[in-house]
Amino acid sequence: MRKLFLSLLLCCAGLWLPAQQSNPVARIDSLLNVLNEAGKVMGSVSIFMDGEEMYQRSIGFCNVEKGLKADNSSVYRIGSISKMFTAVMILQLIEEQKLSTETMLSAFFPAIPNASQITMDQLLGHRSGIHSITDDSLYLTYNTKFQSKERILDLISSGKPDFQPGEKTAYSNSNFILLGYIIEQLTEKTYAENLALRITKPLGLTRTAVGKPASQLLGGCYSYHAGPDGWEVSSETDMSIPGGAGAIVSTPSELNLFIQALFNGKLLRPASMEIMTTLHDHFGYGIFAMPFYEHKGFGHTGGIDDFVANLAWFPDSSYAVAVNLNGASFSLNELMIGLLSALYDKPYTLPKFQTAVVDTKLLESYTGTYSSPALPIKLTVSRKDQQLFAQGTGQQPFPLDASDEKTFRFDLAGIVIVFTENSLTLQQGGSQFVMTKE
Repeated sequence: MRKLFLSLLLCCAGLWLPAQQSNPVARIDSLLNVLNEAGKVMGSVSIFMDGEEMYQRSIGFCNVEKGLKADNSSVYRIGSISKMFTAVMILQLIEEQKLSTETMLSAFFPAIPNASQITMDQLLGHRSGIHSITDDSLYLTYNTKFQSKERILDLISSGKPDFQPGEKTAYSNSNFILLGYIIEQLTEKTYAENLALRITKPLGLTRTAVGKPASQLLGGCYSYHAGPDGWEVSSETDMSIPGGAGAIVSTPSELNLFIQALFNGKLLRPASMEIMTTLHDHFGYGIFAMPFYEHKGFGHTGGIDDFVANLAWFPDSSYAVAVNLNGASFSLNELMIGLLSALYDKPYTLPKFQTAVVDTKLLESYTGTYSSPALPIKLTVSRKDQQLFAQGTGQQPFPLDASDEKTFRFDLAGIVIVFTENSLTLQQGGSQFVMTKE
């Protein structure tokens, strides 16, 4: 749900290097040991094979301030993985003939721009053109406070469409917020009640629900970001806002139970599953492809506050892989690559986090505010002891690890920064921007 300084690259592809071990469990443990010892991630991992949990492990803390370690009962916000649950409930309502994929949005919310031209199919497949409210510059000024349904509808209705319905595909959280409201309107029950009646109770999921503040949840975890003083607690989005787009909490084990039940026909009929997993511009209904070498997977990623999550199902091997992190300065995508490499016996080299020792005076010379005409925000670089931090306008600071005297990196987002006199070059995902010191 939230926006990073620059967009995270989440795709199942990478650079493959020699394998470390042949035993998948040992290889996974080795990877998590490295990440844990380096303090790069906190969270939980679960892997199912043929319906049974073959691996489960938690590292780090669910609550840093109280020293409460994460375990298999820890509950995490799953962000946009919630869209899978919402899509399932909409398809159940279609099976019940309470609406169809061609039902127009105007039947529910005629005030939304282009509502008479937007179908349920377009909402489910991100082809509506409805602007995502989470992309608005003012979003972070109200996201931690309760917002009424009427307020959220006003925000969506006031947004200018990004394109005409069906013209192209573009991810929008507003689509699934609206779908959550449609579920409520059709059933005359809350989204939380529908989730319980249609999914969690039939599957026996006891820790999957619409979220509340972490302090009110049994086993509820807080999310954290790496700051000058270690893990710093992050703000909490009020769950009245993301709704059907991102308001669910769960555990990795229960996410795996959900996705294996979905693909084993326990929630939808075969025809509905076919519709849900038919991809247009890489998107199905609340789901997208997660290829890994020759293996075709399906699933979704999630991010809200500083929680990040991934849920994937691989039909050819009956693997279900779920990761929930409440603190990370390492790429979730890279973590998934490591896990899948172990499961499928693919080559993979464990990450190394060696950092160069840079003279304090040189570090201090890099501090300051940098800007570029090509970027809408400025980047402020600060120092605490031997550590540099960078902070985009309106964003949280992130740590920079030194590769050498001029080159620094932020592994979570794949950012590399190279300093020169009175300027820096920011590199990410094949793009680079030169920023001048003010």
